[in-house]
Amino acid sequence: MRLNANVALLITLLTGFTAALASPPPVLGTATDDAGKPLPFGRPAYQTPTTPMGSGRFKAIMAEDQSLPDHTLYFPANIAAAGKLPVIVWGNGACINAGNRFRILLTEFASHGFLVIAGGPIDNPKYEVGPQENPIVPAPGTAPTPLPPAPTSAAQPAPGDAAGRNTAAQMIAALDWASRANEDPSSKFYHRLDPSEMAAAGQSCGGSLATSVSADPRIKTSILFSGVGRGPRPSTEVASDASNPMLDAIHAPILLLSGDAQRDIAYRGISDAATYLTKVPIFHAWQEGLTHIGTYGMPNGGELGRLGWQWFAWQLRGDQAAGKTFKGSDCGLCTEGDGWHVDKTSID
Repeated sequence: MRLNANVALLITLLTGFTAALASPPPVLGTATDDAGKPLPFGRPAYQTPTTPMGSGRFKAIMAEDQSLPDHTLYFPANIAAAGKLPVIVWGNGACINAGNRFRILLTEFASHGFLVIAGGPIDNPKYEVGPQENPIVPAPGTAPTPLPPAPTSAAQPAPGDAAGRNTAAQMIAALDWASRANEDPSSKFYHRLDPSEMAAAGQSCGGSLATSVSADPRIKTSILFSGVGRGPRPSTEVASDASNPMLDAIHAPILLLSGDAQRDIAYRGISDAATYLTKVPIFHAWQEGLTHIGTYGMPNGGELGRLGWQWFAWQLRGDQAAGKTFKGSDCGLCTEGDGWHVDKTSID
């Protein structure tokens, strides 16, 4: 009996050790805020916008600039030390026009040597927890629940729209502003930016915006976090037609990330986009157990924060060490486990 007990204990320990090695996505917490909204990753201690944060070499801050209304900027606190900054424009989940909604994630990106521009001004700090509620994935055989539509019509005003949401035009305005600021002697970014290296990214509805903005010839790469757009279709096209005008316009390498089919409402759209895209380099990955709300509210944006800055460092700064996460049959994400599933085209 004692031997059996010892064997059982050993099995339990090995099982626990194996589970620890797998490092599954974090279990979401059940805390709620004063409005009853979920706080799956808790609420971090408040930090002023000028508090340098992020895990990178260049701790970053959050700020507004009066020359770019209705946007929020993230950049290294010591701009001079970071060298020329590539530019990333960001679309918020739910297209919410609050530039601090993804503060944790975007500060992490910026701390690795980037200027990140998000749609919307700095709003109430309560928004800084990131996405809070995971949309329910419809059961197989039922009609899919669409993601919030992305406002992309040129008729809608920018920056922002009348409904208080991010727009693709708002992201384009950020690209235009960055080019001007780099040549403006009165700007803190005078000759501190690299307008030849620009990128678009977004989550959920913001991913739809980023899909549209990726058509801009200045965009060198994009990341779609659990969100992809399709754009208007010809009136003669039947609803079942698989054409995707937005994806057709993409011309640069793209990273597609999502949770799994049971927990991420955007899994199917991201997966379909990965299959549809055949003319540009793509890296597509999804993680077992990962929800639509991702890891954005974790310290430094969690796993998605790491993958995001490494992709941008490789694509925009030529960082080959960061590129090892994505390059080769033995790429970091291909071999590290953690429930990740990878497929890619023309990346290696």
